[in-house]
Amino acid sequence: MLYPRTSLDCSADCLGSYRFPEKNKVPDFATFSSLLRITAKYELPAVRSQLLEAVRDGYPRNFGGLVPSKPLGEKIFSGRTPHPNEVLNLFVQQKLTSALPMAYYMAAQRGLHSLMDTRQPASARLPPETLEAAIEGLYALREMDLKESHRLVLGLSTTRLCHSLNCTSPKTVDPRVSDMRHEIVDRITGSSQSGTKILQVLSLGDVCGGDSHGFCESCVEWWECGRAEVRKKAWAVLPGVFGLKV
Repeated sequence: MLYPRTSLDCSADCLGSYRFPEKNKVPDFATFSSLLRITAKYELPAVRSQLLEAVRDGYPRNFGGLVPSKPLGEKIFSGRTPHPNEVLNLFVQQKLTSALPMAYYMAAQRGLHSLMDTRQPASARLPPETLEAAIEGLYALREMDLKESHRLVLGLSTTRLCHSLNCTSPKTVDPRVSDMRHEIVDRITGSSQSGTKILQVLSLGDVCGGDSHGFCESCVEWWECGRAEVRKKAWAVLPGVFGLKV
């Protein structure tokens, strides 16, 4: 029996000779999803490679790809911004190994409510195995963020001696200084519902609302250098915390 050709069959023929996506432009997520599935079904590695190249900057393989001025994750798609859970589901289904660590992070960074939001459409509801990996990764990153933030913020007075007269770092006896520093840690780490900011570029001034809270310029620079190292450390463990082998 002969079956009529479907739109997907026609699309596969067209894709064999068509350069997609447009240069320097990522298609909308619905189009990207459909084309990615077509390239898997009809074994079109060249076109699939083009699609993956289009999203490479948003889901980098290396730490050097985390450029603050460039959009990351779901923000790279044209049109409607998809929920990060939608992107994660697609990447898991399509076995996009190199992009999975960042896809997991983008979903987990928004916190538990976002990961488990049943109000989302079916495409954005994570299956049990993916959800479990995302939650475990979230808690592992939050634990690291809390530990490193304590080390950097509270360590300004316990592990580093600053000789600047106007710096609060040596003044550990003042309870107001201690309270202020714990507040800074809370602002950085938030709650489990608010996710994690561990891969974000943060300055002490931004965290403190534009006020350095008495930390001198030398201590602020020390903190921000330490924060950059924390980002590198978090990136290195990203696959492991989400149970990935890449």
